[in-house]
Amino acid sequence: GRPRPSYPVTLPPSQSSNRISGFGNPYTDAFPNADSNTPLGYRNLLGYRTYVQFLMDFGRDAQPATGQYGQLSRFSPHCPWHWESTDGGTFLFPPREQPTHAARRAVIAALQVIKERNQGIADPAQRDWVAIITFDRTTGTTIVQELTADYDAAMQACTLLQASADNAANTATETGLLAAKNHLRPSNEGGRGRQFTNKVVVLLTDGIPNLYSSTSSEISSFISQHPSDDFFTSGSYTTAKNAALMQSMDMRLRQWYVFPVGIGLGTDYDFMDRAARLGGTANPDGQCPRGSGNPAIYEDRLREIFQNIITNPKARLVR
Repeated sequence: GRPRPSYPVTLPPSQSSNRISGFGNPYTDAFPNADSNTPLGYRNLLGYRTYVQFLMDFGRDAQPATGQYGQLSRFSPHCPWHWESTDGGTFLFPPREQPTHAARRAVIAALQVIKERNQGIADPAQRDWVAIITFDRTTGTTIVQELTADYDAAMQACTLLQASADNAANTATETGLLAAKNHLRPSNEGGRGRQFTNKVVVLLTDGIPNLYSSTSSEISSFISQHPSDDFFTSGSYTTAKNAALMQSMDMRLRQWYVFPVGIGLGTDYDFMDRAARLGGTANPDGQCPRGSGNPAIYEDRLREIFQNIITNPKARLVR
């Protein structure tokens, strides 16, 4: 029967905790003044806005129902793949959600520049090598393309990059940097890199570090041995941020360079600038390159930034 007028009712009743008022809506870490009540007004409403939000919230890996992924996910049989022309050729892509798609296309364009700069070198061992590593959760960090001089294979790997679900902390920046460091180590240190070569790491992220792999004691010990004003002493996610900064500084101590690149509205440029300073790539004002918060120019701005990195004397890629 109908409940009493004073009895609260929710629809659907206790069906799922993954509602629009959950997930990262709103993203208060990046937007502390956002009104947390705004998503509540969209509960139980069905339309373009809520459906797109639903797909973005569940992202690549979350399942609205057991064994079923959202249509944006490349794991879904209903994912609407499409062919698209890029600087590096024509590729099959999943849907164009932002800022991920701009990043995919811009990285492919950068790889094409590197390919053209290496086209006169017949021996793959003498070319620039590239690798692609993705990170979200600590267990989700993946080497999607090992170090290689096969630039076409690296471009193909870029087509599969997708954002993870927005239902938990999922920015394990330090874990990604640590994976890059271990992969770039020369073979006599257990890595896949070459000795006596310049090593450059480009950290592309749209978020704030909120997960890490090193222990707190390891981080504290490193900071004690290598004190710097660029390490955080207070604020949110201090340990996660310092863990990533530790890896950036450690790579610089190895004479490598770390180029932090932000994209989207959620980038923490205070953190990114510190990472650039500790990674040896900050500009004279102590800043990293600025991406854009305007989706219409995400790709163009990233292409410009990557072009500057490739031609940077510190990177010293093949000319």
